[in-house]
Amino acid sequence: MFNNTKNIFLFILLTFVVMSCQEDEVAPATEQDMHTDADGMEIVEMVGEEEGLLYSECQGEMLNNFAAGIPSGNEWDLTVHFLDDNCEELEGHEDEHDDHDHGDDHSDDEPYLEITGYDSSIISITVGGHDDHDDHGDEHHCEDFMTEAECGEHDECEWHADDNACEDAHDHGEDHDDHDDHDEEHGYTFELESLAPGTTSFTVTLMHQGHADYTSQTITITVVE
Repeated sequence: MFNNTKNIFLFILLTFVVMSCQEDEVAPATEQDMHTDADGMEIVEMVGEEEGLLYSECQGEMLNNFAAGIPSGNEWDLTVHFLDDNCEELEGHEDEHDDHDHGDDHSDDEPYLEITGYDSSIISITVGGHDDHDDHGDEHHCEDFMTEAECGEHDECEWHADDNACEDAHDHGEDHDDHDDHDEEHGYTFELESLAPGTTSFTVTLMHQGHADYTSQTITITVVE
C-alpha cells in the first residue's frame, strides 16, 4: 500500500515538473517585443545612382562631413540607415519601414525618426513631411493662406486654381516627382535646409512604442556663406 502511494506521488511530481518546463519555454516574440537592435547609424544623400556618405557612427568610430561646412540657402533630401554590429546596414529593417506612413500620425507600433536640438535659425529639418523642431513659433505654412493674394506674397508658395489652394512651390511638377522617387528609397528620410551661416548640432532618435530604440551622438553641423 505504501509503495503504491509513493509511486502515485512520484508520478504526480514528475507530471508537474514536465508541465512547468513546457510553460517556461520561450514564448514567440510578440510585436511589442520587436525593436531595432542597432549598433550604429549613417546619413547619406543620393549622388546620381550612388549614395554619398555625410555622417556615420559605429563601434566608436565617427565620420562627420557636416562639420566641414555646407553652403547656406540649399536643401538636401537625406536618408538614415541603421547599422548592425559589423557596421553594415541592418537587413530588412528599412524595407519593413518603407510600408509605413511618414506623416505626423505615428502608430505606436511604427518606428519613426525624431531629430532635435538644433538652432532653427541656422538649419531647418523636416522629417516625414513635418518640421521636426518643436518650436514653430508664428511660422506660417502655404496651406494656411486661403486666398490667391495671400499666397502670392510668399515666394515659397504657389496658388493652384484647380485645387483652389495654396501649396508649397516644390510640391508639384518635376521637383515633386523627384521627391516621390526619393521616398521610395530604403531608409528613414528627412529634408535638411541650410538657412544662415553658423554652427549648430542635432540628435537623431529612432522612436518605437514610446521609447528610443537608438539615439545618435550629437552631430555638429556648420553652415557657411
